[in-house]
Amino acid sequence: MGLTMALYIFAFSLLAMIVVLFVKRKELGKVFKILAPVCLVAMVAAAAGLVYLHTAEDVKNDNFLRQRTEETRKMDMIIWYDIDISPLSNDRPERGWWFLNPQHPDMPRTKGCFRTTTPLLGLYDQRKPETARQHLYWISALGCNVIAADWTNYTSYRTAQDAGWLKYTKGVYDNTEVLLDTAQKCDDFDVPKVYLVARLFGEDYDKLRDVLDDVYELYSKYKDVWYTFNDGTENAKKPFLQIFADHSVLSKFVEAGPSFSDDRFNIRWSNGYLGSIGTIEGDNVSVPFGTWLFVENELDPSNADKGLYRAYYAKGLDKKPEQMIAWASVHKSGTEWDPMNKIIDGKTTFERTIWKVKELKPKALLVNRFNYAIAWLDEPQEGVGLYESTHIEPNEDLGFLIFDNVRENLYDLNDWEKNPVQLKNAEVSGNLIKVPLDNYPTKYRISSKGDMSESEWIYLNISSWIDISDFEGDKLYLQLGNGFGESDVIEVKINKEENGG
Repeated sequence: MGLTMALYIFAFSLLAMIVVLFVKRKELGKVFKILAPVCLVAMVAAAAGLVYLHTAEDVKNDNFLRQRTEETRKMDMIIWYDIDISPLSNDRPERGWWFLNPQHPDMPRTKGCFRTTTPLLGLYDQRKPETARQHLYWISALGCNVIAADWTNYTSYRTAQDAGWLKYTKGVYDNTEVLLDTAQKCDDFDVPKVYLVARLFGEDYDKLRDVLDDVYELYSKYKDVWYTFNDGTENAKKPFLQIFADHSVLSKFVEAGPSFSDDRFNIRWSNGYLGSIGTIEGDNVSVPFGTWLFVENELDPSNADKGLYRAYYAKGLDKKPEQMIAWASVHKSGTEWDPMNKIIDGKTTFERTIWKVKELKPKALLVNRFNYAIAWLDEPQEGVGLYESTHIEPNEDLGFLIFDNVRENLYDLNDWEKNPVQLKNAEVSGNLIKVPLDNYPTKYRISSKGDMSESEWIYLNISSWIDISDFEGDKLYLQLGNGFGESDVIEVKINKEENGG
C-alpha cells in the first residue's frame, strides 16, 4: 500500500472516529474531551500530508504551474541571434540594412536581397548598447535564458586581408562585445547568457583555430555572462561553443569522431538537415552525441495531415535527448515555406515544430530565429516574404503577434504561470517614467483620463523608457501590458520641476 493511500485510510478512520465520539459524547464524558481534540489534530495533519503529497506528485508529473524562476526552468531555451547589423559591419544600403521588399508583404519579383519588415526599434545599430539592452530584455521576456550569436560567416579579423572583409569581421566582433558588455552590466532583469556559433570552412582547421582564439579572447573578458552547458561531462564548466561543419565532415565524425578538438571549450558540431547521419528511434530521429541540430523540415509520418513536424533530437552521453529545435516558420523547398501565420488543426507553425518537446524533455531547445527578416530569391531558404522568413523580433507589421505566440509556448514547456503585469507604482524622473520590470511588460499606454480605451499601446523601450515631455498637466494615467494580460490603471502624479524636468 502506498503512503498516499495509507494517509487516506488514516484520515477517513479519524473522521469516522470523531463522528462516533461526537454522537457518544455524553456517554464518554471525560474520554470525549481528551480523544476528540487529539483525533481532530491528527486528521488535520493527515490532510496536510495529503496536500503535500499531491503537490509533490503534480510537480513530478509536470502538472503543476509554477512561478517563473530559473530554478523551475525545465530546459535551457536558446534563441538564435544575428549579430552583423551595423554600418560598420556591412555595406548594406540603409545603415546596415537591406531595402524593404518592393512587393511587401509578398514575394519580391526581382532578385537581390531585401528586408521583409521593419523592427519596432527601427533600423537599429548593434554597436549601440541600447540596442543590445532592449534585445536582451525581449529575449529574456520570451522565456529564453541563452543567446546563440551567429558567427557562421566570420573569420578572424586579425587575419583578414581584404578591406571589406576586415570591416565585416571587425564589425561582428565589436557588435558581439557590445552585447556581452551590456549583458554584464544589466542588473534589473534576468539576463540571458551568450555563446557563439562559429564555422569550420571546409576542413581549414587553421582558420578555425584563429576564430577560436577570438572567441576565447571575448570569453576571458566576459566570463560572467558566457553560457556553460550542464551536460554531465567533465567539460560542463568550460565555455560552450557550437561549430557549423559541412555534411561530409560531420559524416566522418560519426564514423571516427571529431578530428579536431580544443580543450578550452565544450564543443557541439552542427548543421541543418541531419537525417543522413540520424537514426530512427520509434517515431523520432536521433543524431549522435556531439552533434546539435539546426533545422529539419520532415513532417511526422503519422501526422502529416496535421502539419506536425517529425521530432529530431540530439543525444546526450546518457542516450537521452540533449537538444531539440523550434522554428517560427519552416522552409520546405524552392520558394515554398510553411509560413509564420499558417494555422493547421489549431496550431501555429511554431507549435507544430515543438509538439513533442515536452514529451522528450531535452536539456536544451534552440529557438529560431530572432532577427532575420530577409527576402532573397537567389537563396530562398533564407526567406522570401513577410511570413515566409523567420523573425520573432517585434516589428511594425506584426507587432508582438509572433513574439507572444512563442512566449506563450515556451512558458507552457516550463509549466510557468502566465501572469499579467502587476503595476503598483512608477518612478517619475524628469521627463521620463520608469516602471518595474516584473513579469516583463512589453507595452504601455498613457492618458489624461482614467478611461484608457482611446489610448494607443506603445512598445516599452527599457533604455528610453516612457517619454512625457509633451504631456501637459500634473497627473496622468498609466497602464502596462504583456502577452498574458494588462495591469490595473494607476494614477501618476507629475511635477517636472521637482523631478528635474
